[in-house]
Amino acid sequence: MKDNFNKKFEPIKEKNLNKEKELNDEKVHISSVHGADINSAAELYGLEADKIIDFSSNINPFIVNSMDKIVAAGVNSLQKYPDIKYRRLRKNIADYLGVDDSQVIPGNGATEIIYLLMRNLKGRLAIVNPTFSEYRKGAEIAGLSVVDFIMDWKKDFELDLDEIYRRKDEFDSIFICNPNNPDGSVREIKKLLEFAEKEGKLLIVDETFIEFVDSEKDISLINEVYKSKNLFIIRAVTKFFGIPGIRLGYGVTSNTELLNKMYEEKEPWTINSFADSASDFIFKEWDYIKKSKDYFSKERICMINEINKIDGIKAFNSDANFILVRFENRNILDVKENLLKRAGLLIRDASNFIGLDSSFARVAIKSHEQNIILLDALRSVLGE
Repeated sequence: MKDNFNKKFEPIKEKNLNKEKELNDEKVHISSVHGADINSAAELYGLEADKIIDFSSNINPFIVNSMDKIVAAGVNSLQKYPDIKYRRLRKNIADYLGVDDSQVIPGNGATEIIYLLMRNLKGRLAIVNPTFSEYRKGAEIAGLSVVDFIMDWKKDFELDLDEIYRRKDEFDSIFICNPNNPDGSVREIKKLLEFAEKEGKLLIVDETFIEFVDSEKDISLINEVYKSKNLFIIRAVTKFFGIPGIRLGYGVTSNTELLNKMYEEKEPWTINSFADSASDFIFKEWDYIKKSKDYFSKERICMINEINKIDGIKAFNSDANFILVRFENRNILDVKENLLKRAGLLIRDASNFIGLDSSFARVAIKSHEQNIILLDALRSVLGE
């Protein structure tokens, strides 16, 4: 990637920015639990939200080919209630995955499935960290005891199966994200499923980013659903299909007892007609799927290699559409503020992930042109 960014770029004019604000107060507001909080960043620094390039949100930058059809069908569906049992939606999801529609529960994004699942678990939940904060939040709201397992960044986030086996009496179910957020790497977890089956525990796998993985068919446990009642998989259309605003996620399991309990507690019509009708198109976007896989397969290698050429920063290997980085001698808030104020770029502060500290950030892989802008801005900021 060529350095076509002017390293003496002019800072973006900060409208109405009170430079006398206390720095600590600023950092509290700018440090969000999730990515994609452009409006807060824009408000804090007096920037225009639509001029910020958001590298904190790990969404596919490509638009599905059938977007016009999705919009037209969605508009036509708005004057009627969606099917309360979501028959068409469940069938579309099932056909896409190669499972039975009786094994599918749709939700208003993966988040609804997470919270609904937590309310129907018993005992103690183990969470493999660092990972998505909503697992813990959902568990605590549901009154579950949480047991933490930490993947050490100094060991490249290796999953320690031996530790899990040793501590098997401490938990009744275990939650893992694969590929994991925030490091983006996949784990071979079929042995973890074998362990869950042998010990009578539930393995919950968040595969929200699985479509970005080159070896998706080998890594995903979706084909194990038929065989195991000890497996619950969570997915969403949000990330890979690049339509987070639709809010459509789903859970898949052959554990009918658990599934029935979730359906009994599920509120009616949580998925709108627009999302319901969109399922007729998005799961048949085979050209889009191939294009996206090919792009991210090449671009993430390029991005990782270029980041690792910059002094003072390390990029960890990833199989997803984002990269975890560590700044050797800089605080993430310092780097984040500089990128925002000087270049209008927003990255994700990853210091609030369990097991990470203030040297970590997560950056999304966006269009090639935008990725070049980020790389050049990082060179400038870290080269000071």
